[in-house]
Amino acid sequence: MALEYWLKGDIPPGPIRATVLTDIGKVVDIIKRSRHSAVMFIGSNIRTIEKILNADIVKIITEISKIIGIPIITSDALVVRRLDEAGFTNYKIAFPLELVQKLSRREFNYQLVVLIGTRYTYGWLLLNHLKHYRADIQTLSIDPYAQPNATWTLPSLPLQLWFKNLLQMIEILKSSTT
Repeated sequence: MALEYWLKGDIPPGPIRATVLTDIGKVVDIIKRSRHSAVMFIGSNIRTIEKILNADIVKIITEISKIIGIPIITSDALVVRRLDEAGFTNYKIAFPLELVQKLSRREFNYQLVVLIGTRYTYGWLLLNHLKHYRADIQTLSIDPYAQPNATWTLPSLPLQLWFKNLLQMIEILKSSTT
């Protein structure tokens, strides 16, 4: 039986909706396969998730980005400060809407956009825009809730289980690079 979204009314009309990935290994494979043309966007909601979990999610995302070699885009000043403090330089500062508009106008040539830390409704709108105006771009949501407008998404999970999945991503990446 296929996984279904928890909020039935939130699925846009039409046949195009996200494939729910329950295997973290597949998530890693997707990112690694597109690593030369991928970008990871960190939204400001990541701080809320960090407070709830009492964990350093930005550090984990930075480690994933370093291992794979993909840039990070963020607009959050505290995330930028933490990236600077960690000595991470492979990032750009851009607002989410600016990123999506530049992708739509083909100013950025990324073929995979990985979203994490966006508010659900805002992420839904950003992904919906990309789905309709740049169907050739693949999107992956690694937020703790399913995003129906992404190409691929993680299922809606309790935060503790979602956090374990992020840690498992790092373990898989480290074991595959050695």
